[in-house]
Amino acid sequence: MANGSLARRYARALVALGQENDSVDRLVQDLDAFDAVLDVGEGELRGVLSNPGLTNIERKSIIEQVLEKLSLDGNTNNFLRLLVDKNRFLAFDDIRQATHEMADELAGRVRATVTTAAELSPSMAAAVQTSLEETTKKSVVIDFLVDPGLIGGMVAQVGDISYDASIRTRLESLQQALIRNPGALTAEA
Repeated sequence: MANGSLARRYARALVALGQENDSVDRLVQDLDAFDAVLDVGEGELRGVLSNPGLTNIERKSIIEQVLEKLSLDGNTNNFLRLLVDKNRFLAFDDIRQATHEMADELAGRVRATVTTAAELSPSMAAAVQTSLEETTKKSVVIDFLVDPGLIGGMVAQVGDISYDASIRTRLESLQQALIRNPGALTAEA
């Protein structure tokens, strides 16, 4: 996992720089903004900045033109220039992800994805957020998704822990139990 450790080293350096200036969250926002620019069109800029067929001078020229049009923090600009200069741009996505994780850890935040069968009302969304914050003992940033296939209930993914209280899962469990022991339903009646 050399690429992962490389990404963590770069992310750690960027987060340390952000801590010195109390700008960690700004640097994370800048990386997200730059990532969005990379994907404009069909991801041509991403391809160009990681293209080994271009010289370093050509890639530096391109990144300078892009950075002139964006209003990113000076530290973010320098960091992006460094990635291009050191031929590490292929690791940008991993570095961005690692930076997010480190910034969240510093801020005492976790990210969660909550999937429900229908859109939640604001009061229900707030109740889910409160419940997850009580469970994790951290501030929770939630991305709410809708999947009608759940039938009802919800699935919450917090880090690597999944809480599944969906009707679809309960029905699948019941089906598996009946397949394993078909007489169980009539024995209980």
